[in-house]
Amino acid sequence: MHSASACRTASPVDRRPAAEVVHPAVIRLAEGTTTLRRIVADRPTLVAEALLGGATPEQVAAAVGLELVELRAAVSRWATRQRQDGQLTPQAYADLLNIVFGPAS
Repeated sequence: MHSASACRTASPVDRRPAAEVVHPAVIRLAEGTTTLRRIVADRPTLVAEALLGGATPEQVAAAVGLELVELRAAVSRWATRQRQDGQLTPQAYADLLNIVFGPAS
């Protein structure tokens, strides 16, 4: 987990000269953007963990604000990338696709 100070140090707002005053709303926007980027980056891993851990595709789709067809397309892309990057074993990859699309006939 990142601390709030770590998020702020990564913010482009904090790279400004100390004498320059930045409106607090700009700082909050920058912090929110940092948080949003982290959430988006974590989404493929969390979706896979949820599905492999027993959550239904419908539950996961609702949690991430996607239609089921959109979740299936996303998981297909993400799982392939995760498998290529060594983040999913061949069995976990197959299990994940079976959960989302159903067993191959």
